[in-house]
Amino acid sequence: MSRFIQELRNCGYNLASCAERLEVFPRLGVNFWQKMRISWTPRKEDPIDNLITLFIDGQKVSADIIAKQISPFFVDAALEMRLVERKGDLLQSSFCLFPCYGKYLVTDHAEKNTAINQVMWLWGESYLLGGFVKRISRRRAIDLGTGSGVHAILASDHCARVVGADVSPRAIAFSNFNAALNEKSNIDFVMSDLFDSIEGTCDLLVSNVPYAPDTAAKASDNFWSGGIDGTELLRRVVEALPTRLDPDGTAHINSLFPNPPGTKIKDHFDAWLGGNLTEWDVLDHTWPVPQYQDLLSDQPFHGDMSAWRFGVVSMRRSRNGQGWWKEVAGSSLFFRKDGSCSVIADHDAA
Repeated sequence: MSRFIQELRNCGYNLASCAERLEVFPRLGVNFWQKMRISWTPRKEDPIDNLITLFIDGQKVSADIIAKQISPFFVDAALEMRLVERKGDLLQSSFCLFPCYGKYLVTDHAEKNTAINQVMWLWGESYLLGGFVKRISRRRAIDLGTGSGVHAILASDHCARVVGADVSPRAIAFSNFNAALNEKSNIDFVMSDLFDSIEGTCDLLVSNVPYAPDTAAKASDNFWSGGIDGTELLRRVVEALPTRLDPDGTAHINSLFPNPPGTKIKDHFDAWLGGNLTEWDVLDHTWPVPQYQDLLSDQPFHGDMSAWRFGVVSMRRSRNGQGWWKEVAGSSLFFRKDGSCSVIADHDAA
């Protein structure tokens, strides 16, 4: 695994090289999703293009070309790990392999597949949340709705211990594989309905739980459903903050915020915190999404989305007892042309 990853790095398969080829959405990072690309024609002589074709787009690529451009070992290792299958002279992958801030993450494909409980693809929100976290030393991090394990693995670089939680056995299997792929030994992945099977507190909480309003699926039945109104899991995460986040801790919550008309995120957080929102410092890096499109739910929401927002809300306890809520996203463009995130959620700099 170590040599496999090193060969990915040596050939330049990283965010910057993918950004050069696929362009960047200023709010959501590298445009990996085929359906949103303006145009892109892969060059067979370029190993990065071939890796994108194989591991992002799920198309067949010549085994001989990959072996020549990277190495025969790379092909053999990918086959041994079952990341690819050989079909005659061609390789094809049933999985995706993403570069993400120096790490490599395996996920299921983006297209909806009801035959399995899919592990979430690395959509732009994965890069948004991953980029926003202030990477300072922490004692213990908890990642709720870990999926592929991406946020737990990123946290493991600067946290003594990390717990990643998910209700899906498939997600736990993927996250354990990804931890091994990235040579991480300080993460415990557990089957847990949010905090239910996790003891203790943390000084870093990262959450990207399912959030789409879906009347056809219960919350967490899949990677997108947040229940009928979309906030069932979000509400439970916020309600747990007073008892699960250490006094010096910070929480970063990525979500869709399907606010009813005339309401704001702040209103709901205050209610979920028992009217004690003034005890918290909040950075609101969200933006309006009144034309939000749910492409996955069997029965997506149809109605007034004028107050809906999307993005990351970052919270810590107020240091002086006089909390604040700052909407700091505005028209900010969070990503640079090289795919790197230009914003860190830093309460002290706000």
